[in-house]
Amino acid sequence: MDVDNRVAYLTARERDVLALMSEGRSDSGIGSALFVTQKTVEFHTRNIFRKLDLPTDRSVNRRVLAALTFLQTDVRA
Repeated sequence: MDVDNRVAYLTARERDVLALMSEGRSDSGIGSALFVTQKTVEFHTRNIFRKLDLPTDRSVNRRVLAALTFLQTDVRA
């Protein structure tokens, strides 16, 4: 599955979280912006990483990879 399709597969809320993540916001900053708890942001973040099929290798930062993936796609809702 190509990158655009993987991002399109995210829910609207997951795309909201990913958009704010791509702005460099922390989980607490994302939670404040979306009026949700930090635990809810963590839940969405795990789903984003899984749906984007990001590596679990500790040598990479999955937040950065997720943000780059989002910024490189045409799918922004």
